[in-house]
Amino acid sequence: MIEKFEHGLVKVESLIAAFSLFLLLALSLLQILTRNLFDFGFPEIEIINRNLLVICGAMGAVIATSKSRHIKIDALIPLMNKRVVSSLRCPVSLFAMAVCWMMSYHAIIFVLDEWQYIPANERWTLPFTLIYPAGFGLLGLHFLLSCFHRRG
Repeated sequence: MIEKFEHGLVKVESLIAAFSLFLLLALSLLQILTRNLFDFGFPEIEIINRNLLVICGAMGAVIATSKSRHIKIDALIPLMNKRVVSSLRCPVSLFAMAVCWMMSYHAIIFVLDEWQYIPANERWTLPFTLIYPAGFGLLGLHFLLSCFHRRG
């Protein structure tokens, strides 16, 4: 059941990442063509592309974490026996989950501040800021889910 939920979640995250990457490439191509052919560019495309790049990176990190392919600090793993490493897998994942959810909480505060203090002409960029709490929240969720099933 948990694996099925996580698999569905990864599919949705993969679709978001793929759509963001496609949109990033399409808008970049449009910007290049308009600048080279018409000596004209859309400043909004630059802002959208920066935010799409953050979305791609966040979704990539979330997908890597779901497959346990994220960056790890494993300096002590070679010195420990497999049973100790196996018994520490869940507590370490729970610690990582707590850190990610703490970061998500602070990202929510950041987003609320942005929504309150952003200049009127930049309000259209606000939905992009939701990736920060969502990304950290999803990372924490995948760390939590990793405690409930064995990985090879």
